[in-house]
Amino acid sequence: MVQPFSYTMPTRIVFGPGAAARIRDELRALGYEKPILITDRGVSPLPFFARLRDFIAKASLEYEVFDRVPRDPDLKDVDSLVVLVKEKGCDSIVAIGGGSVLCAGRGAAVTLPSGRSARELVGVDKIRNKPLPVIAVPTTAGSGSEVSGVIVLSDRENGSIVTIASPHCFPSLAILDPDGLAELPARQAAISGMDALAHGLEALMTTTPNPLSEALAVHACATIFRELRMAALTGDREAKARCLVASTMANIACGNSRLCLGHAMTLPLSARFDIPHGVAAGLLLPHVVRFNLPVAEWRLLPLMRAMGYEPDVDAECILQELVSLLDDLDFPRGLQTLGVEESALADMADQVINSPLAKVNLRKTAVSQVHRIYEAAFSGSNKG
Repeated sequence: MVQPFSYTMPTRIVFGPGAAARIRDELRALGYEKPILITDRGVSPLPFFARLRDFIAKASLEYEVFDRVPRDPDLKDVDSLVVLVKEKGCDSIVAIGGGSVLCAGRGAAVTLPSGRSARELVGVDKIRNKPLPVIAVPTTAGSGSEVSGVIVLSDRENGSIVTIASPHCFPSLAILDPDGLAELPARQAAISGMDALAHGLEALMTTTPNPLSEALAVHACATIFRELRMAALTGDREAKARCLVASTMANIACGNSRLCLGHAMTLPLSARFDIPHGVAAGLLLPHVVRFNLPVAEWRLLPLMRAMGYEPDVDAECILQELVSLLDDLDFPRGLQTLGVEESALADMADQVINSPLAKVNLRKTAVSQVHRIYEAAFSGSNKG
């Protein structure tokens, strides 16, 4: 019997090569008069960003630009951004970039009308005021933040990663223009792609599935397995476009069926050792899949079919595909190579076991098992 479920996706999505040109008409139609364009120093010099600015200028709209969003923005970064948006009198936010930029933009959008600090909104459903409207334009095929109701931020004061979760956190509009991925370096494309794959695979390994999110996750994962090599390592625009859509689908999937053990283990690594989220998620992924395989095989069967495997093939094939993909992308394989201290593994395992994400992992998990997974990831062993 299908379990009862709810499914939410309020963000309107526009996809296509050159779709960024629609920003002009969208702003006009929505009645925004003075947007602020939020991005980072990696995106602002790119031709794609310049074209987007031109589209807005041609709409005869006044606008501001802020291009100093840091990687993994802190709660205080969001508060500073709120002050700027207020000072400039902006009525909307256009966030152009990867997950960090999109989270910063969405964070400012929900914090400003609240009259509170970003820290006071950390948690679930603490937002009471209508946010500033956000148009999200991703320039990576990874985080899926353009369709997310969860904002992920750093809390460096307490050495942790925190989230603001609310239906108010969804952008009003997501513009998926594969032209924005044209200048993405191969390493970043690989990292982003593995983040998206982690979203899709984890969505298939939770205790809170639903048929809609499973269908999205299966299509997203099969696409990433097939296309990510070409998308990351070549200039193939079709592969990049397909990965962009797949990353959006993967986040819609995990946003409705939740993430599980992999992301629970990722958060302490990013908070304590400043490891980029996508690196940690991709590195941990084969170890988490291996751990879950004994109970997750039936959930992975539709993915195996989508990838062309016969029904009698063991689900170990998914793990083999994953390891092969990581090898081809030259992805980091051992936490010890990233500056992680072995002495911290036990403490991080204690943190993970109390995480809400770990509690919805399909395979019941003990702290000793989390510790062993960390140890396998530390050494780079394939026997997690």
